[in-house]
Amino acid sequence: MKVAYLSNSAIPSRSANSVHVVKMCQALVDNDCSVVLFFPDVRVGIEFGVSDVREHYGVGSGFLFRRVFWSRFSGREYISGLLAAIDVFRRWYDLALSRCLPSAFFAALFNVPVIFEFHQPISDSGRLSRLNEFLFKRLIRRKSFVGFVAITHALKAHYLERYPELEGRICVAPDGSDPFPSEFDTVTLPPRPGRLQVGYVGQLYSGKGMEVVSKLCHLAPFADFHVVGGLQSDIDKWRAELTAENITFHGYVPHSQTPGYIAAFDVLLLPNQNKITWHKAGGDIGQWTSPLKMFEYMSAAKAIISSDIPVLREVLQDEVNALLCPPDDAEAWVQALHRLEDAALRARLGERALADFLANYTWQRRAQNILAHFGYASSNREVR
Repeated sequence: MKVAYLSNSAIPSRSANSVHVVKMCQALVDNDCSVVLFFPDVRVGIEFGVSDVREHYGVGSGFLFRRVFWSRFSGREYISGLLAAIDVFRRWYDLALSRCLPSAFFAALFNVPVIFEFHQPISDSGRLSRLNEFLFKRLIRRKSFVGFVAITHALKAHYLERYPELEGRICVAPDGSDPFPSEFDTVTLPPRPGRLQVGYVGQLYSGKGMEVVSKLCHLAPFADFHVVGGLQSDIDKWRAELTAENITFHGYVPHSQTPGYIAAFDVLLLPNQNKITWHKAGGDIGQWTSPLKMFEYMSAAKAIISSDIPVLREVLQDEVNALLCPPDDAEAWVQALHRLEDAALRARLGERALADFLANYTWQRRAQNILAHFGYASSNREVR
């Protein structure tokens, strides 16, 4: 089956959404699809100095990248979406799987079968929310609209409440990860015998959890804390605010190199807050999110301490595959860290997390579930 994956991600970049779309393209290939990834030819937000995009994301050569013209003028999101859809129509794709609303709308307008995936409410999609909602309502009425992918049951419930015509047309597919690699560049931490090595991997913007980590490094002097990722401006901000000596900021690391860090840690933190701000207008994804790092942590068979919030409980179970703590109760997190000084408890939680991951949350399983949900059988066709 010939699939066009329509994205508005900057590639290559540090963003989680760019990791998601590239990994999903690889997963579709692994499910016997021929895939082309369409993405805008932007310069803002990309990671300069990347000589090999596939190596940057840790994927193979089984799918093609196709850049789409990106205008300097207002409305460029819609111009780019139209151009991508025209290309998809002309090249006779069997299916368009889209993370980009304008591309999805125009592809459906050209009668290309479209599966649309979005990770927050359309009504909270930034400065163009009203126009986006206008397009979305018309997209889901098209005969060529196949269905919608939500990353959590909470998000599915929101869409069904707001758009009841989507009943029976939503697939819930949490985010995913690759199985933990068997070979990677090992990261050696400074020798600190007897001390718990605690890691956080991801962005540092409001609501992602540095609010918790910043308290823990003062309240848990028995542990060393490691932060991998984040924009340099956010790293500089937190370095200036923190006086603790038991926290290390490792800075940005290409996604393909993060396993070396994750493997070096005893415990991994997922301290999401109830509200996570994701755009300048104050958009909140806290109640909808399915964070990539959760599945990367699980794939590593590591002990996880996570915020006890409904959207994360869709995957994590307290005392089963993680320890869950109230997101704003730092003392509870300290007690959880004390408990995880027990290597046997760390091993038990990590082994169950890995088993759950392998059964349900690999990228390959995610792609397979989406295709099967909407009745698509996979078959290879040459990409033109």
